[in-house]
This record gives sequence, structure tokens and C-alpha cells, in this order.
Amino acid sequence: MSESTRTMTFRRSRTSRRRTADRGHGGWLHVCNGLDPRRDGGMVPSILGMTGALSGLRDDVTIVTPTPSRLEPGAPSPRVRLEGPETPIEEAVRGAEVVHLHGLWQAQTRRGARAAIAERVPYLVATHGMADPWALRQKYWKKRLYLALVESRNLRRAACLHALSRPEIEHQRALVPNVPIGFVPNGVDLDRFEKLPERSELERDHPELRGKFVLLFFSRLHLKKGLDLLAEALRRVAPTSSELHLLIAGNDDGAWAPFRARIEEAGLSNRITYLGHVSGESARRTWAAADAFVLPSYSEGFSMAVLEAMACRLPALITTACYFPEADAEGAAVVVEPTMEGVTRGLVEMLERSPEQRAELGQRGRALVEREYTWHRQAERLASIYGWLAGGGPSPSCVELR
Repeated sequence: MSESTRTMTFRRSRTSRRRTADRGHGGWLHVCNGLDPRRDGGMVPSILGMTGALSGLRDDVTIVTPTPSRLEPGAPSPRVRLEGPETPIEEAVRGAEVVHLHGLWQAQTRRGARAAIAERVPYLVATHGMADPWALRQKYWKKRLYLALVESRNLRRAACLHALSRPEIEHQRALVPNVPIGFVPNGVDLDRFEKLPERSELERDHPELRGKFVLLFFSRLHLKKGLDLLAEALRRVAPTSSELHLLIAGNDDGAWAPFRARIEEAGLSNRITYLGHVSGESARRTWAAADAFVLPSYSEGFSMAVLEAMACRLPALITTACYFPEADAEGAAVVVEPTMEGVTRGLVEMLERSPEQRAELGQRGRALVEREYTWHRQAERLASIYGWLAGGGPSPSCVELR
């Protein structure tokens, strides 16, 4: 049986089963490792935003996690059911209409895919940047072995893959050439970034920020985020940019100590403020204190932080490995290669722009987000994919069949 015939048979069988079975609570099921912002990083706001927006279209959206979640009050959306770790993934899958699996190399994808195949429930896999070539090179042999034994089958048997960026489509194709791929990026809730606090609120706690050009790095402190590139760029630029001050917000995931050592060696410790993990109103205070945003990553899925920076109208400096070519095409960010030379050049360019030019860059970013990257827009795209997988018919325009 060809892959295309198998996929269509899979969908038709699932549709037929739904007419005769009434097990579980049904609906759209999302399965992820967990919802702990400190551990799971940008995947958490991605999944919460995605499911929250979907729940505005349907009232049977559920998240199941095999590990405990650690969330702020009110998350997820009150309309989204959160179950875990006591809820068996297999039981949740059995009653679902469509299953959306998040991530690779973890138990929830293995168990969720196996259960969905057994129950003939169509499932999607969102790789969240984990199929990126840079990411695949980390723990290379372990991943290649797991891919050969487990993950490749999970991906091949998926009814559809979910790509967050256009480059991620190619990364997924390299792993499994013949599975449909839906392109649905992350989104942002614009209301969260309106009426931000006064900058003075954070300055009261951190007076070293007063009168400075505050460059904000707001992300998990992980090797892939390129803090080594940023340290070198700061070392090169700082002597001629006395007002430059780096504000860092995010949970340390192993990159803070080597970054701090580089900064101390360069004699720039007084030019850095590290807030650690921030959320809620503390995050809004952090965004409000920034003059510009930087994410010098080696690898990303599709960064929530970049969208949030643009929603705040901050001029953004990102790398090509953030996989946001639309921002480059729209002139909505300074986009450079993930190298020391690239990040240094981008930082110099950002500082040499006039305040008016930086404000224009920020406005372009905001306009791009308003037009293409709200959660409501992305939820409509995802819902069209779910409807297609569950009911058949023509594929949505956001799906590439081959």
C-alpha cells in the first residue's frame, strides 16, 4: 500500500469509527512532556496559546502530560482541560478525535503515537525545532539510534506533521519525505502586551538600568541560544558604547555560568543584569524596560520571545537560525548569521540606528505580528487541519502534501 493510500485509508477508517463509537470525552487532544516553563521553555507558551485559541473554536480541547505541570494561576485557559500525570495517555488517546503530539525523543510521543496507531486515531507531530540540523547534531548517535528504532516509525505513521516555520518544513522532510506537513506558526495574544508598566517600575529595583540603552535577552539560558556569541559581541562593542546594558531574563539551563565567566573575563560584569525566570506581571515589567531585543540562537523552532518582542514594538536582533525569514523580508528585524561576526555586526547596526529608525523597525515588527501571527489566526489554520484529518475532503491550503 502506498503512503498516500495508507493515509487516506487511515482517515476514512477513523471517520467510520467515530460514527459507531462513543468512548472517552472525544475532541482535540494535545500530548506534551509537561508544562513547566523553567524546564520546557518556549514550548509551554506555544502549547498554551495554541490550545487556548483552539478552545475558542471548540469546547473539547484537552492537554495530557506524563509529568507534573508548574503554571501560573489561570493557565491554561479555563476552557482547556488539563490532565496529567495520573491520566494514562493511552486512555486519553482512545477517546480523541484528533491527537496532537508535541516534541521528539520523549516518552509522550512514543506512547501517544503507539496508542493512536492502535486505535486508528489520526495524529499530528509538532517537532518544535527538534528536527533542526543543529539540534540533531547534539547527542548525535543517541538520536540516530532512537530515530532508527522508534521515532522514524512514529513520524512515518503520522497523518500529518506540524511545522512552526517554513525552514522546519524542510527539516521534517529530511526525516520523513512522504508525510503531509501543515505550516502553522506560533502566535501571540496582543492584549498581553498593551499598556505595559512604566519603565521606572523595574528601574526602582535595578537602578543600574537608568539612563542606559537596555538590550533584552528573554529566553531560556541554553547552549543553543547563542549566549557565547552575544558575550563576544558585547566584548567587541562595549568599549565604544558606554550606554549599552544587557538585561537577561530566563531560567538557567546550563549556559549562565560559561556566559558569566566570559563576561567577567572581559571586565563587563557591571554591564549585565540577570533577573532569572520571570513571568506574569514581572515579565511585562521586563519587556517595558527594554530598548531592543536580542536572540542570537544557533537553533529554534519558532521563538515565542521574538513574537512577544515584536508585539511590544521592540526592535529585534535575531539570527537566521531563528527561522523567521518573513521578518527579514518585511524589514521587521535585524537578521544576521549565527556567528560572532554576524551578531557583532547586527549589534553595531542596531546601536548605530537613530531612535526614530529603531522605532520604525519596532513598528514593522508589530504590524507583521498583527497581520499574520495572532493566535486566533493560527487556531483557524489548525482547526482546518484537524477537520481534514477527521473528516477527509480537500486538504487545507496550509498543508503541503509532498
